[in-house]
Amino acid sequence: MNNNLKGALALVLVAALSFGVVAGTKVLTVQPESSSTTESLQSATDEELDVSGFEGVRSAVRHLDESGAVVGYTVTAASKGYVDDVVCEVSFAADGTVLGVKIVEMNETDQVGTKVGEADFLNQFVNVTPPVYLPGMTVGESSKPESQPVEEFDTLNDGEYEASGAADENGFVPTVKMTVSGGKITAVTWEETNAEGKTKSEMSENGEYTMTEDGLTWAEQSKALANALIESQSLSAFPMDENGKTDAVSGVSISIAGFVNLAEQCMKEASGEVKPLNDGEYEASGAADENGFVPTVKMTVSGGKITAVTWEETNAEGKTKSEMSENGEYTMTEDGLTWAEQSKALANALIESQSLSAFPMDENGKTDAVSGVSISIAGFVNLAEQCMKEAGGEEVSEPEVSEPEEPAAPQEGTQVDAVSGATYSSTAVVKSVNLAYDFLKTIIG
Repeated sequence: MNNNLKGALALVLVAALSFGVVAGTKVLTVQPESSSTTESLQSATDEELDVSGFEGVRSAVRHLDESGAVVGYTVTAASKGYVDDVVCEVSFAADGTVLGVKIVEMNETDQVGTKVGEADFLNQFVNVTPPVYLPGMTVGESSKPESQPVEEFDTLNDGEYEASGAADENGFVPTVKMTVSGGKITAVTWEETNAEGKTKSEMSENGEYTMTEDGLTWAEQSKALANALIESQSLSAFPMDENGKTDAVSGVSISIAGFVNLAEQCMKEASGEVKPLNDGEYEASGAADENGFVPTVKMTVSGGKITAVTWEETNAEGKTKSEMSENGEYTMTEDGLTWAEQSKALANALIESQSLSAFPMDENGKTDAVSGVSISIAGFVNLAEQCMKEAGGEEVSEPEVSEPEEPAAPQEGTQVDAVSGATYSSTAVVKSVNLAYDFLKTIIG
C-alpha cells in the first residue's frame, strides 16, 4: 500500500472517529424529557419579552420559526422554597401548554428538597394544561403550612425546662433548654445534635457545617436568637414568614420555626399550662374511615415520659394496615416507606420529642417534620393528644363524629404530586410554573 493511500485511509479513520465523538457527545447532552426545550424551540429565533412589573418572573423569550410564526415561549420564574428561591425555566407551546420544566437554580436540602430536580417529579409537567396544583392546594394559593400565632404567658414559674423535637432528614435532633428565675427567662440554649453526638454549633465553628461563605455561623445565629428571647421575654418578637424565616433578629437567616415551637413548649411547661404525665397505659380510638378502618393510638408513660407508642388502623375483618402494607395488600406508592414503616417513624419521633408540637401540619394533615412520612398524620396527632390529656389528668370526651364533606369540584388545570417530605420545595416549583403561566397569559391572552 503506497503512502498516499495510507494517508487517505488515515484521514477517513480520523474523520469517522471525530464524527463518533461528536455524535456521542450529542447523545450525552440531549436534555431529558422534562427539559424546558424541544427541538422546535431550539431551532427557533428568540425574541426577548419585557417582564418588568411581574414579581417572580425573571426573564421570558418568544420563539419564532423562519416565517415569523410563534412556536412557543420560555419563561424563567422563581418562588421561595424551603431554603431559598427555586428558579425554574418553563417552556410552553404556542397555545400555553407546558412542554416541560427545568430547575436552573436551587439550594434546597440535599436528597430531600433537591429531589424536585429529578425526572420522576419534573416529568409530571410534560405536555400538561396549566395552572398546576398539588393535592389539596387551591389554584392560585400556596399549600405551605401557615405559621401559627404564638401564645403569650403572664406568669412563668422558676425552674429548668427542656423540649426536644423530631430528628430532621439528616438525623439532627433539635433541643431548647430554658432557665426561668424570678419569673423571667434568664438563659436559653438551642442546639441540634446528630446520632454521633455532634452538634451543629461545634460543627459550624470548626468548618464541618457551613451554610454560607459569609454571614453568621449556625452557632452564632443560635446564640443571637437565644439572646433576643431573653431580652424580649416573648416569642411574639419573632414574626416568621411561611418558611419559618424572620427579619426580627439581625444576621439570622436560618428557619427559626423549630426554635420557636420548642421554646413555646418550655414556656408552656413553665406557666403550668402543660401538665406532667402520669405513668400508665393509655388508648384512644377514632371513627372508622370511608374504607372501614378504625384508627387507634396506644401510649405508655413511665417515669413521666412517653416510652412507647403504637398507631394502628384496623378494618371490620380485623386486618391492620401495618400487616396489609407489609404483605402487599395495602400499597400506597411503589417506592418510599410502607404504612407500617411510616407509623413506626411517627411513633419514634413522638417518643424522642415528647411533644406533638414537633409535628407541624398543612391543611391536608401532611408534615415535613418526619423524614419519609407522606401520609396524613392528623388522625395520629388527634388521638395521641387524647392519650396525653388523659395522662395529664384531664377528662377526655369522645370526639364528635362529623358528617363527611361533599367532594370539592374539580379544578381547572392539572394536578401533580409533591415529592415525599419536600412539600415546600415541591410547592415552589408549582408556584414558579404558575407564575410563568400568569405572565404568559398577558402575552397570548
